[in-house]
Amino acid sequence: MLASEGKTELQRQVQAWCDCLDRLGLKLNVKKTEYMTTDEDESSSIKVNGIELPRTSVFKYLGSAIASDGGLLVEAN
Repeated sequence: MLASEGKTELQRQVQAWCDCLDRLGLKLNVKKTEYMTTDEDESSSIKVNGIELPRTSVFKYLGSAIASDGGLLVEAN
C-alpha cells in the first residue's frame, strides 16, 4: 500500500515502485492494482508505464474496508 497527500506525489511513488520492481526482475500487476482518493472532484487518473489504473471507492487493508469518504465498512460474518 502506498499513501500520499496528493495525486502528483502518488503518481511518482507508484512509478518509482514499478521501476524498483523492474530492476529486481519483477513486474507490478496492473490488472490487480487500483487507487483510491478522498477527493470526489478529482477527475484525472494515476498511470503506470502509460497504463491507467482503475479508481476504487473501497479499499480492503488488513481485514478492514476503508471507504473513500474516510469511513470504515464492517462486514457481517
